[in-house]
Amino acid sequence: MTTELVFDGDCGLCQACVRWLERRDGARHLNCLPSTSCTWDDAAAMPFATTVVVRTSTGETLTASSAVAYALSQLPGLWGLIGKYGLFLNRSPLLKQWHDTLYYAIAANRIVISNALVRLRLLDESCRVPRS
Repeated sequence: MTTELVFDGDCGLCQACVRWLERRDGARHLNCLPSTSCTWDDAAAMPFATTVVVRTSTGETLTASSAVAYALSQLPGLWGLIGKYGLFLNRSPLLKQWHDTLYYAIAANRIVISNALVRLRLLDESCRVPRS
């Protein structure tokens, strides 16, 4: 079974991160789809506008840093180990809170980050996010 990862399809940084994950997911453990394509029964209750959401093959729903760590844990090699370590660290409420705070700080500034990375040519022009 695959893990479903739902992301903000309008976010250039999110799109770039998903493309990065998909390039490394040779076994296709992840099914990444934009929030507008999500067909989950409880999709209306999900915080897609503020965080990435992962639904594991066992039906568990994860958000923020735990979702990112879980997605990484599905990759082979070093990235998978980093994800597993992140999940292990998130067992501690204090560390999970710190990781989520970092995640939400990046998410809140994703437009600025996307546009800066495009200007630095670290992301392609398709990842530029219009200012709202």
